[in-house]
This record gives sequence, C-alpha cells and structure tokens, in this order.
Amino acid sequence: MNLKNRIKSITPPNVWRALQRQKANRCLASYYLLQRKQYINYCAGPWNEKQRNGQYERLRSTIVYYIHRIEKGLSHRYFRSGFGKSAFAHLNELMQTWQHEGYPTDDVVFCAAENVIRAYVRKHHEIGKPIPDFINAWFADEITQSGEQTKSYARINAGTKVVRAIDKRNNASLDYESLFRNRTSVREYADTPVDMESVREAINISMKTPSVCNRQAFRILLIRNPNLIEKSLAVQGGWRGYAAPPLLALISVDIRSFVSVEERNEPYIDGGLFTMSFLTALEYESIAACPLNTMFRDEQEREIRKLLAVPEHEVLIAFIAIGNFPDVINSPMSFRYSGDMITREID
Repeated sequence: MNLKNRIKSITPPNVWRALQRQKANRCLASYYLLQRKQYINYCAGPWNEKQRNGQYERLRSTIVYYIHRIEKGLSHRYFRSGFGKSAFAHLNELMQTWQHEGYPTDDVVFCAAENVIRAYVRKHHEIGKPIPDFINAWFADEITQSGEQTKSYARINAGTKVVRAIDKRNNASLDYESLFRNRTSVREYADTPVDMESVREAINISMKTPSVCNRQAFRILLIRNPNLIEKSLAVQGGWRGYAAPPLLALISVDIRSFVSVEERNEPYIDGGLFTMSFLTALEYESIAACPLNTMFRDEQEREIRKLLAVPEHEVLIAFIAIGNFPDVINSPMSFRYSGDMITREID
C-alpha cells in the first residue's frame, strides 16, 4: 500500500472528502488564474488597443461587431432613418486605424465595412430620406452622393438579405449542406402560434449532440408566458426594438454531471454544441429562431435565475427566441470567412 492509500485508510471519510475539496479548489483557482491572464492580455478590450501583437485580429473582430450592429438596424421591419451614429463613429475610428496601420483594404472585413456603409446609404435613398450628415462627414471616400459604389467588388458581403417563409416550407427535404448554409437568425416573427410538437421534436433531434463521455448534461427551459418572456429579454438586454417572440428557450448545462476540475469548461463546450444542434433542428422543422447570449453581469444572472427558477447547479448557455417565419423579412447578411482563412495544417 502506497503512502496516499495508507493515509486515506486511516482518515475519516468526511475529513478525506474535505481535503479533496480543498485540493480541487486550489487547482481550480490556478486554472482560472491562467485563463484570466490569457483573456485579459489578448482579448479585443480597449486596454489592448495599443498592443502590436494581435492588433490585426482585434481590429477585424471589432469591425465585424459594428458591421453586424448596423446590419441589424438595416434589417428591422420598422426601419428608423438616421439610426446608428454611435456604431458608425466606432466603425469610422476602426477603419482609420486599419488604414493607418497599412492593413490591406481588399481584406474581406474592410470590404464588408465599406459595403455596409453603402447599404445604409442605399436604404435611405430607397425610402426617400436624407443621408445623415455624419455619414457624409466620415465616409466620403466610401460613397458618392447617389449612394452608388465607388469601387467594383466581386460580391456584396454586408447589408441585408430577404428571407421568405415559402422558401422554408420544405426544409425537412433538404440535404444537410443546404439546410445548414441557408439557416439564418430571424428576429421578427409571424403573428401565429408556434407548433410545440415541432419544437419538442427539434429537442429530440438535438439529443444526438455529442457530449463528454456521453454525459448529456444539457437542459432546456421553454417559456411561453408572455410576461416572463418580456421580463427575461429586458434583463438580457439584446432584444431592444423588437416585439417579444412567441416562445423563448433557455439552454443550460447541469454542472453535477462533471467530475473533475479539469472539466471546468466542458459545460460551455457541450452547451454550445447543443445550442447549434437545436438551432439546426428548428430550421429542419421550418421554425425561425435567433440565439441570444447569456454573458451576464452578476446582478443580471441573479435576476434571471430568480425570475425563471433556474437552479445554481446549472450554467447558463444561451437564450433562443423562437417563432414562425413571416411571409417576407429582411435579415442581416452576416458574411462568413472562407474556411482557408481560419485553417492551419501540420504535416
């Protein structure tokens, strides 16, 4: 018998468990310390803006963030002319920094930034509204007064696209590639009740999601109460300007399914996989949806847990707004990088 087993044999079980907990706590603290340092040193936060290491990627990701903010406004059913001054101010600053640093202006992200500006101008021309002064002041090189392109690009990769309910009716007959490529987040829904049996079937399909050691720790809460939906989305904060969806799902993961501190991030991995499976399954069932993050401050999380009676042993992963496709709706184009842009290979 080795020393560890000998000590364990003479130690009362409750004391041994307390020692194990103390050891796990120290290990977990060290892991989180490393993760904290990694995140604070390399994320796109403003405190890292002057660091040369990673500046290109930080600029790209932040530009994409503001492109998407503008696209959401462009796709809104009740378009508000002149919106987005704050987002455009940030985009202008980022684009100037990009050019100052000498990064390529034919990069897909920089082209998307130019294209979303043009889409904004075209939208105002289409509805007969004047172009806001801040657009003409900040982006004279990106547009002409007519709103036409000043450069010729192979494709428009920013703005909005049209989504039609009629095109979604036969989703169950599509092959996987077509189903996956054509899925898009929809934030405005038809004024009709959601078929709950189809939603439940989407959950059953999603249960094929892989999970660590087949733990299947995902959990899903379906919320149909309009009052709870509105209060939940008010706390979440990312649904402003849209009518409440007829159905809201909250995906979480039960921590009690995990056994070691090395599995500390696994709830988010498994939960993310399940979220994507569920979104794809809803698309298969011809149901519209939009994921919403649950990256909350402490007080937000406490409020959501209290409001929806979510137990402490469940990690919040995402909300998903769910409804039926309207006859016709605009949706953000949300361009994607090509696979080779994110791929590294080792021989």
